[in-house]
Parts: sequence; structure tokens; C-alpha cells
Amino acid sequence: MSEDQVHKDPEPEGRHTSDEQVAQEAESEVYKPYKVFINHVDSFHAKYFSAFITDQIYGLTKLMQGGGAEEGLGEGEEAPPKPTAENLPTNKYEVIGTLSAHFKEPTEDILYTIDENDEHFRDEILRCGYIIYDISKYPSEISKALKALSILTEQLDEVNRIGPKTYEHFAEVKIFILISTMMTWGLTKPLDPDDPELPFSEVDYKKRRPHPNYRDHYNCEKEVIKIGKKYKEKLKTYVVCTGLTYGEEEDSLDFFFRMAWYNEVLPLFNNGTNTIPFIHVRDFAKALHGLMERTPSKPQYILAVEQTPTTLKQFIRSLSKALSDNKVTNVIAEEAFLIKNMTQTIFDKFSVNVNMEPVFLVENLQIEWQSDSNIAENMNQIVREFRIRRNLRPVKIVLHGPPGSGKTHLAKKVCEYYHSKYISIPTMLYDYIKIWKESLVKPEKPKLEDTEFLGEEDMEEMEEEEDPQQILEQIREIEMFMEGGIQNIPDDYIVGLLRSYLAKNFCQNRGYVLDDYPRITEQAKELFGQSQNAGGEEEEAAEVPDGDKILPDLVVSLVATDEFITERIMTLQEEEIKDTPYAEDNILERLEKFRELNTDDNTVLNYFDELEVDILLLEVKDDDNQEEFNLIANKMGPPSTFGLTPEEEEELRKLEEQERQLALEKAELNKQLELEKAEDERKNKMEAWTETLEKLQMEEEKILVAQSEPLRHYLMKYVFPTLTKGLIELATLKPDDPVDFLAEYLFKENPEGKMFDPSYNAECEDLYGEFRRYIEKIIDEHEAFEN
Repeated sequence: MSEDQVHKDPEPEGRHTSDEQVAQEAESEVYKPYKVFINHVDSFHAKYFSAFITDQIYGLTKLMQGGGAEEGLGEGEEAPPKPTAENLPTNKYEVIGTLSAHFKEPTEDILYTIDENDEHFRDEILRCGYIIYDISKYPSEISKALKALSILTEQLDEVNRIGPKTYEHFAEVKIFILISTMMTWGLTKPLDPDDPELPFSEVDYKKRRPHPNYRDHYNCEKEVIKIGKKYKEKLKTYVVCTGLTYGEEEDSLDFFFRMAWYNEVLPLFNNGTNTIPFIHVRDFAKALHGLMERTPSKPQYILAVEQTPTTLKQFIRSLSKALSDNKVTNVIAEEAFLIKNMTQTIFDKFSVNVNMEPVFLVENLQIEWQSDSNIAENMNQIVREFRIRRNLRPVKIVLHGPPGSGKTHLAKKVCEYYHSKYISIPTMLYDYIKIWKESLVKPEKPKLEDTEFLGEEDMEEMEEEEDPQQILEQIREIEMFMEGGIQNIPDDYIVGLLRSYLAKNFCQNRGYVLDDYPRITEQAKELFGQSQNAGGEEEEAAEVPDGDKILPDLVVSLVATDEFITERIMTLQEEEIKDTPYAEDNILERLEKFRELNTDDNTVLNYFDELEVDILLLEVKDDDNQEEFNLIANKMGPPSTFGLTPEEEEELRKLEEQERQLALEKAELNKQLELEKAEDERKNKMEAWTETLEKLQMEEEKILVAQSEPLRHYLMKYVFPTLTKGLIELATLKPDDPVDFLAEYLFKENPEGKMFDPSYNAECEDLYGEFRRYIEKIIDEHEAFEN
């Protein structure tokens, strides 16, 4: 029945449903006990947990095992019958959650994502049977976890206010799981001062004392446990204290794995004797699933750590041996932050000293562990996982070519670009001599120091396998060979050492560039052929690598004429080539020998061609070898990179957000400037218009004045004098009707009524009259004369 049907289906006669009951029925339709909410579904923990949990069937584990782990059988009780196929549950877990950033993408295992600021967030939480909050990485999630928990308690309080029966029959049971950190145990004192290595278990959680930077995590743990005790069966709460999770692409350990990959010296803080709890991320996912299925009444506090403890020294040395050149150094706390990318969080987590035992996971959940070994013992497998997940492919190259063609310069350039191991016969021999000599030193305490080559762990292994006398014999033998010239060392001896050297973890993980070896087909067959003992060392079969394991991905053959090589050698300073293989006599002899061993029909390249190894022929054109390097880089592709760390990603997100804000502010500022500019232009135009208008008004006034000037002049000359006389006469006589008097006076003075005509002029009129009379007189006299 859908939610719409709950509200729309007609009710049977005689049945009346209240609004409250309808609401409860609707809510029960959308509530799914197998639905899981996880904050930050894009995080390391959530990614692998959701991948595991979405393949599991809700309730199947508990059903098959006959109930929770805490439920034992009483005396005389029989175990419940095994469920039949018809009764088996079929619903798989569904996962929803939030994202840590808007630009992140959830994995395919996530049903959908929600926003904690969304108005429907509360409804989404209440539809889930499991609410999981991970506060182990981001402290900002603590307040969000408590807010989500308050949503669950508010719902129960609302139901409880209806009545005790309603509360008792309320079927929606919520499971709240808080994933916390081992750092809440950071300052916990040992259980037994006389036995500081005695491990803690779940029963000791009340004795924990947090690291100063993790007090908020500690308080959040206490609040979650307290609320779970208050609501009991309706709201079960658990705190899962997890060790440092590792595995796959790595998260917490990314800092050290990056350093090892780039062949940097790995630091040990204060000798590295502190014990750190670890757990594989897949074991962590299994532990959470087991807890969700069993939901025990006790304990509420669960330790998710490995079965056997690991010290920082064991972790660092195993990582350095498996992924790097085993270079380790001791660092005091004051100098730790001089290391690039070191943060307070990293230092705190790897400086903690607490030994934990996963009693509940082992005795109650009985999970199937990813590995029974701890992180240090299983490091080779972990490194393989890491390489696969990060797509860190080793670049293995053999450089072939005539002497003096620039092989060594090019090889080191390629090694620097791909972070691979540079190998030549001399450097390999010097490495072994250094190892063997240092293995003869037996300090009272383990001595940690920087080593340029293979490191202390190899020394210890050789020390266990061989006695000092045998080591001295090996040193004398190799020194004797080297005194006679490296070129005179027997091939089987070189091949035996080199074969083992190429199988070292740092070569297998990061790759290598082998300079100027093998030179002939027989050497290549012995080196890359099937496993066989060589070099005077009695190696066990397990330690001798197969040829395919050490086979190169690419063979680069440099092509150069004798003229080019001799001219190149001649440009070098005499001091640089004196007593070296590049001396004039030596180089000519070596060139001649190389040409004899590398004809069209007989060359080591034919062997690699038969093995289907790519061969790249490069013509040497200059001393820099830049063009040759570019061709190799194009052939092998770009170097493996780690991408951004979570911290760098967060910093990039902040920078992008700042750039976006700056762009918005810039746009807003430009808009404001345009408005201000438009306003200024309007004001300027208004001022110019006002000024123009004033000028026009002044011109109009001047025109009006000019146009009225004749009239005013006429009035002043002809009208006002007569009018003034009339007014004076009026004031003198004071007649009863001043208006009529004045009118009669003016008419008398101007009987024709032309006084107010601008064209009328009395003087002119008189002159005109006289002129007329004169003309008429002349006319009369003329008429009379004619008659």
C-alpha cells in the first residue's frame, strides 16, 4: 500500500480513522528498517562500508546464527530450528547520506544523497532504521551527529506524549552508531603500572582519558551512550572506537605512503616504541555490519582494532622496506613539524600510545578478518592494494647503447621523472658492500639512521641468515672482483646479485631504469630467464624471482655514430675523463667491442623482441638528450601521481569558493561602478541641461525686452505724459467719478482715439495735416492757372 493509498482509499463502513492514526500508518509505510543513513558517504570509511553493506541481506546473519550474540541458551533449552528457504529475508541494505562537499560524487552503492540543511532532512532520517555518524575525521560533524540524535529522541518523546500504550507498540526501532576515534583514549593511564602493555578492552571504556585536542569527541561519546540508556529498546546507541584505518588507496596513512613512494626518509617520532591501534578498512566494514545485525544490549562501547598490536617502528620500517629504499630516521617532537605536509593531526595520531584488544569483535561478532596478520606483517599485500587502487604502475626500463652516447645522463633523468630506482652494475655492487659491512655492526640498541641504499631491515635479515665470517668472505670476494675491474667480474656472479636486486620491493613497486646491462644475449637470458641460483649465493627458491617479475616494460636503444661519440667525448675537459672509461684509448676500444657484439644478426635486442618487450630506437642528436627523454615519456605516459590529499582537496575547494566569491563580488562591484557612472553621467547631463535652459531663458528675456522696447518708448513719449496730466488734473479737481473724468479728459486730448495706437504720433499727424493742406493749395492754384 502506497502513501497515497493510505490517504485516498475509502474506509469500510463502521470504521473511523483519526488523523493521527492516518499519519502513523503513512509513516510506517515509508520507514524501512534496512535503510541506512551515513554522513559523508564520499569518505574513506563510508565508501568501503557502503560497498560491503549493500551486498548484505538485512537480518540474514542474525537469523542464520539464531539471534544476537548476547542471547545464550538456558539449561534444557533447545536451539531454534534453522530457517527454511521460504522464511529467509530478501531485502538488501539501502544506503543514503550526505556529501562532505558539493563537488564530491557518491559511489554507485549510494541510493541517493541529501542535504542536512534541507527541509526534508528530518523526514529522511526518521525513515531509516540505522543512522551512522562518523566524527573520527572532521570535528565539525560532532554537532551534526548530536542534532541527528535529537531528531530521533524528539520523535520518541512525541510518541510517548500520546500515551504509554502507543509508546510500547511503536514498532520503529532506530539504531544510532557513532564512529569515533582512538584519540579519546590518548591520555589513558595503563591498567597495570607494572605491565604497561596490558591491553584495554570494551569493559575499560570508562577509564579512558582523551587527548586534549579530542575532548569534544569524548563528550559526544558520553552523550550518545547516555541517550541510549534512557530510551533503551526504542533507540539503541553504540560508539565504535576505531583504530587508524588502512588498506586500499589509504586515508589516514596517506602521508607516510606518499613519502615512501617518493623514496623520502620516513620519520619515527621519539624512537617509535609507541603502540598504535590499526584496522583494515574492510574489517572495519565487517565489524559495523556485525554490530548492525546483532544490536546487543551490551556493550554500547566497542573497539574496532586489529587482533595484534603494532608499534610505530614496526609500521614505518615495514612500509619503508616494502615500498621504498628502507630509509628511516628518528625525529624528535620539536623537529617533526619541519617535515613537509606534516600536520598536528598526523603527529597526534602517530604519537599516541595505547594498546587495545577487540574482545567483542573476536568473541561475539566472530568476523572473518581480512588478514590474521597485523599491518606490519601484511605490509606487502597492503602495498599491492595501494598500488592497484592508486594506479601506481612501476616503470621498468633497460637502457642499451654504445658507450659515450649519454645513457647514464638519460637514465637518471628518466628516474627523476618517474621516481624509479637508478641501477647500474657499479651502484648495485656498492649497495651490497655497504649493506654487508653495516650488517657486521651489532649495536646494543637498534640504531636508526639515514641510509642511502637498502637500509637497516635488510641488514637484520642478512644477519639472521648468515654468520659474520660468511659476510666477510662475500665482501672480500666482491672487492677483489672490483679491484680487477668491474668489466672482469664473471657474468654469473653479476646476474645472481642483479636478479635479486631487481626483485627488491622498491624496484617492483616504483620501477627501475637499468643502465647498460645486459649487453649480450647470454646475459639477458640468464637475468630474465627462469629462476636459477647464481652469483655464489645459496638463495632459497622463494627468494629468487621469476624472469617475468623483473622483466622490463621497455628497452631503449640509443643509436649514435662513432664520429658523434668521439666528438662528444673530445668536448669534455681532460680532467673529467682522465682515468675513466671515457679516456680516448678506452672509448675507442669499447666502441669497437660494442659494434662487434651488436650486429644486425647478433644483438641483445633480438632476445627482448622474442619476449615481446617493446623496443624503442632513439638517435642521439645532442648532449642534453631532451628529445630522447620526450620520446620515452610519450611512450610510457605520464608518471603516476597520487592526486590531491583530502587536506589539499579541501584547500582547493576553499580556493575555488573564494574565487567564486571574488568573481561575484567583482561582478557586483562592476555593476555598482556602472550604476555610479550612469548616475554621474545623468547628473552631468542634468547640470548641462539646466545651464543650457538658464541661458535660453536669459536669451528669451533679452528678446522679450528687445521686442517690448519700442512700445515702452512710445508709452513713455506719447501716452504717459498725457496720462500723467490727466491724473494730475484728476487729483486737483477730485471729481465724483474719477474714471469718467479721466476718460473724457483723454478723449478731449485725443479725439481721434489714436493715442494708444503704437503707429500714431500727434506731431506727425499735425505735420501731415499741414502737408496735405499745402498740397491741396498747390493743386487748386494749378487748376486755376489752367482755366
